[in-house]
Amino acid sequence: MDPTLLAQTNLVEAVGETVPGLLRHKFLDLELWRYVASLCVLILGFALKRFIELAVVRRLIKVFSKTSFKYDEMVIEAVSKPVSAFVIVGCIYLSTQIIATGLDLDVLWQQLITKSYLVATGIVLLWCAYRLVDVLAAWLDDLAAGQDATVKGQFMPLIKQSLRIFTLIIGSLTILASLDVDVIALLGGLGIGGIAIALAAQDAVGNFIGTISIFADRPFKVGDWIQVGDKVDGNVEQIGFRSTKVRTWPKTLMSIPNKVLATEIVDNWAQMPKRRVKMIVGVTYSTTADQMEELLRRIRTLLREDEGVHQDQIMVRFTDFGASSLDILLYYFTKSIKWDEHLAVRERVNLNIMRIIREMSLSIAFPTRSIHLEAVPPGMTLGARANPDSSR
Repeated sequence: MDPTLLAQTNLVEAVGETVPGLLRHKFLDLELWRYVASLCVLILGFALKRFIELAVVRRLIKVFSKTSFKYDEMVIEAVSKPVSAFVIVGCIYLSTQIIATGLDLDVLWQQLITKSYLVATGIVLLWCAYRLVDVLAAWLDDLAAGQDATVKGQFMPLIKQSLRIFTLIIGSLTILASLDVDVIALLGGLGIGGIAIALAAQDAVGNFIGTISIFADRPFKVGDWIQVGDKVDGNVEQIGFRSTKVRTWPKTLMSIPNKVLATEIVDNWAQMPKRRVKMIVGVTYSTTADQMEELLRRIRTLLREDEGVHQDQIMVRFTDFGASSLDILLYYFTKSIKWDEHLAVRERVNLNIMRIIREMSLSIAFPTRSIHLEAVPPGMTLGARANPDSSR
């Protein structure tokens, strides 16, 4: 018999020798004291679980909430439920052993009970490590934000997914090892099929490399407005392990594989320090040169005095003799890059230009066409409509 099983059996039997003779009577081939002891262990386990949740955990959270270190509370919250589950698993195992030792079970059944307990314990510990991943991810995120505050929270989903996958793999291998599975041979078998897996997972590997590239280069962050080719245009909502989600302007959610973003040209509009305005204002040909000079001067003054216009570069020039207008080029930048605020500045400037043109008794030109007739059709007089009955 396994030494561990033998020790457990001897311990249960030693406890049984101390019980009163009344409880030694048998019911269904099992002594009464075993039923009572098994039930008491279960009741004690659930009572201990409630005590941990209601007293110990709350007390620890209250104590650690007064410290400046914020991760201690997160650790307590992460391990509280796995600890309670561990207590229940242990009590169920002990209760089962009390019953099992009173039955004449063979070694295989006893080993099955023990292996089941080891697997359940391994799952609880894996669950605990899985919950602690959130704490580690938060710490790594704060560590990265200490060097660059703009990346705060940007790669949290990616970090969590990577650490969770790593934790599940290591935890699963550990549980298999506890069941006497040859993990090295298992990994060797997986290595034989590695070529087939690699061929089938080319896209996954490409996306993973693209994710690392995005994480290293940081061409954009969550909340940025990006444009990739002719199809992707919107705000970044999430940078994931396989893809990046972009909320487009029609409010659809687009998922772009990270390997595409790593190889395509990404235009990050959110990184603009200022936003450009380039437009043509056309006035009629009746405008004189002196009026044009005065109009240019007043428009320049308008732009310099507007609080929403960036003052580094302002261009107002009479550039062309257009087909039906004298063209004035306006080239300036707004301080805000937000779409609505940018449009508000443009609207304010345009309205003020209209007022200046009206005050100067000038007119904004519109497309016109002059038609020259070499001969007047018979029966038609210039300046009057032709008589429809003249041809009859």
